[in-house]
Amino acid sequence: MAKKEKYTIQAEAGLLVIFPCYFWHSTIPFTGDREQICISFNLIPLDR
Repeated sequence: MAKKEKYTIQAEAGLLVIFPCYFWHSTIPFTGDREQICISFNLIPLDR
């Protein structure tokens, strides 16, 4: 079985992270005093 790699991405203002939906992913609960917005969507590329 192939070794699974683990990546941790530190959130920062203006950061956009896009990855395939089959990647296992989760978030750490946000405890700051400012608003945090998290948006999830599916993107289907056009065949050209």
